[in-house]
Amino acid sequence: MKKFNELTNVEICNLTTEQVLTYKKIELAENGIAFPVKPQEPVLAAEEKPDMVIYTIPVIGGRLAFTDEEDARNVLNALRQAKSAGLADEYGIPRFSLGYGKDYNGQTRILAVEPKECYSADVYARNTKIRESNNKLTSDYKEARKQYDELMTKVEEQLKDINKRITDAHDDIRHKQRLTTYFVRDYLPIAEGNTETAMRFLKLAHPVSESDEAYILEHYNDTQE
Repeated sequence: MKKFNELTNVEICNLTTEQVLTYKKIELAENGIAFPVKPQEPVLAAEEKPDMVIYTIPVIGGRLAFTDEEDARNVLNALRQAKSAGLADEYGIPRFSLGYGKDYNGQTRILAVEPKECYSADVYARNTKIRESNNKLTSDYKEARKQYDELMTKVEEQLKDINKRITDAHDDIRHKQRLTTYFVRDYLPIAEGNTETAMRFLKLAHPVSESDEAYILEHYNDTQE
């Protein structure tokens, strides 16, 4: 197997994808750079849904909560019927009286029982563990991705010359193939098949290097049926 810097442009263009990859791996191995493996994004576990319902009565600064709806309604009725009951805000200013009041935005509202989904202690504990596991997976992935990105920067820098050589080789061969097309399509017919005359015509119309001429004369028959 030839070294990459020993390959001609034609040989480079004829390399398979696997062969190109092998040459790149050799370049990395010879310079002590590890082969990059892109980390997979973690699959995060879904948290459990609320498994119970509580019944709340909103008050200034919080909520009265009940697991039994009848209990909540009994308390609500007592608040509405009491003549001297009220709720004060954190400054001691009464805001609720006889079941009415204003919230922090100054909107008047009526006390009411509001059902609300929530978590039991067991489900909350399991969800806490799920969140902790998901957070660790996410943190580990971010660190692995950071290391991968740093490695890719080194890889791209190391392979810069090889990639440029491959690009240049393909550009060169495409240029030679275009000249070969002109040679066969435009000039051989009017030169009655005389390659010397056709080449002279081609050189008068296009810049043709010695390398271009050698390629054309070697490959022009390949383009003819």
